[in-house]
Amino acid sequence: MSAVVLALEYHWMFETIIGCLKWAIVGFVVAFSLMKLYEASHIHDDIPKPEFKIRQSKRAALILSTFAAMLSALVWLLVQKLG
Repeated sequence: MSAVVLALEYHWMFETIIGCLKWAIVGFVVAFSLMKLYEASHIHDDIPKPEFKIRQSKRAALILSTFAAMLSALVWLLVQKLG
């Protein structure tokens, strides 16, 4: 392979990885903020929340937001491949 073809392949691969990372960050931020807004809307000041429920909700928010990030990156990649 010539150096030009190899450089173009690496450039395309780099753009694909950066695009997936950008959309993964967008998916994570949107999902995490929506979960925090939902959790904040269900807080009652007069009813104390146990510590284990607070830890569990933080853990669930991180796990589900990570899943949303992977899903949005995958959707972006599929759109790029099919488009």
